Amino acid sequence: MTDRIRRVVAVLFSVILSVALILFAIFVFDVKKVENLPSNLVCEDMVVLTGGKNRIKLALDSVKKFHAKNVLISGVYKGTKLEDILGDAKDVGADSLGDVTIILGYKAMNTEGNAKEIREVAKDLGMKEIVLVTSDYHMFRSLHEVRKYNKNLKIYPMKVQSDFNFRFISLCFREFYRSLGVLIKDSIAGVIKE
Repeated sequence: MTDRIRRVVAVLFSVILSVALILFAIFVFDVKKVENLPSNLVCEDMVVLTGGKNRIKLALDSVKKFHAKNVLISGVYKGTKLEDILGDAKDVGADSLGDVTIILGYKAMNTEGNAKEIREVAKDLGMKEIVLVTSDYHMFRSLHEVRKYNKNLKIYPMKVQSDFNFRFISLCFREFYRSLGVLIKDSIAGVIKE
C-alpha cells in the first residue's frame, strides 16, 4: 500500500509540475507578445507605474503621440520631486512636455496600491480612459488590479519591452506566481461574496 501511495503522489507531483511549467511558458509568451496601440489613438490621460527600467521614459516620450494632458506617475518614493524624475528619464526635457500636468502619486506601495491610487486620481480628474505604462512582465497583474478597482476605466496597455535574458526569466517567474496568487485570492473572495 505504501508503494502505491508513493507512486500516486509521484504521478500527481509530475502532473502538477508539468501543468505549472506549461502555464509559465504561456505566461512568458504572453509577456513577450507585442501589442501595438492604434496609431491614431488620442488619450488625454496616461498612468505610469514606477519600479521598472524605462517606464517613465517611455510614458513621457509618448505624451505627444497620444496628445496626453495628464500623466500620473504612481508609486513615487516620498521626497522625490519632479526634477528628480525628469533627470532619471534621459532625453526628456520639460520643454518637450508642453502644458502637460504631471501628477506624482506617493500613496502606492505595491501594484494593488497603484490601482487604488489610479482610482482616486481618475475620480478627481474625471478620467474615462488611460494609457497604462509598465514593464512587459508586470502588465498582466497590473491590468488585473487596475481593472478590479477601476471597472469603468478603459485601459490601453503599453509595455516596456525587456531584454530576454536570465534576469527577465527570473522576473517573469516571480511575477507569474504573484499573479497566480492574486487570481486565487480574488477568486476565493468572489466566492465568499456570493
